[in-house]
Amino acid sequence: MAREAKPPFIMEPEDQSKGRPATFVFLHGYGDDAEGLPMGLAQQFQFYHKLPYLRWVLPNAPHHPEAATTAWYMPKALPSAIKPRVPGQAEEDESAPDDEDGILKSCDALDGYIRAEIDRGVPGDRIVVGGFSQGCAISLVWGLIGKERNNIAGVLSLSGYLPLANRIAALREERGIEESDKGTRPWFLAHGSRDALVPLRLFAHEKEELVKWVDEKDIEGHLYDGMAHSTSNAELRDMLAFLSRVVPP
Repeated sequence: MAREAKPPFIMEPEDQSKGRPATFVFLHGYGDDAEGLPMGLAQQFQFYHKLPYLRWVLPNAPHHPEAATTAWYMPKALPSAIKPRVPGQAEEDESAPDDEDGILKSCDALDGYIRAEIDRGVPGDRIVVGGFSQGCAISLVWGLIGKERNNIAGVLSLSGYLPLANRIAALREERGIEESDKGTRPWFLAHGSRDALVPLRLFAHEKEELVKWVDEKDIEGHLYDGMAHSTSNAELRDMLAFLSRVVPP
């Protein structure tokens, strides 16, 4: 059984007087934690005085005993000792089922973080949800089946993929979501052309699947030439433009 996760890392707004309250709930990747890449992003934004009114809520995944690291869900294959591998990267792993139970539990946890922000007075349309890598995967599934999915300003997903693609229709039906319910929130999807951990074809696949449930006009896709499984200055500029648009001062 996975150990209970550490509390989320919270980075309060740099200067709340610069705009109305807004929150970015951002999930880290496999094997990372809130004080890794997510905190690094928040610190960069605040160092350059970007979105000073934004509160960053950075949840921590539990430590997963089988994976022997932090994980939002169990990957289809354990990473090698040298180079982590993402589910779907290897041909022989593609027929293995996704960890549906783990993914759904993480989606429920994400709903909880969003509800906590709403309860503390942040309007849902001033909350953005996103993630990197495995955190991106959770944000994508949650954006299609989450309880609070239609109460937020947007979804921002970096360097990930969409698991449970062949289960989304059934999960939406089980949760009473109408087939015609496509929501109106914008989506920001970003990927690097040299991502060796999440192949480019999975980025293409996630966009193909999303348009089954989301209006294509609401999807903003970015492919960054030469970027690996990481971030880049160009991506950060586009993130800033997206966040500024969906949660302006």
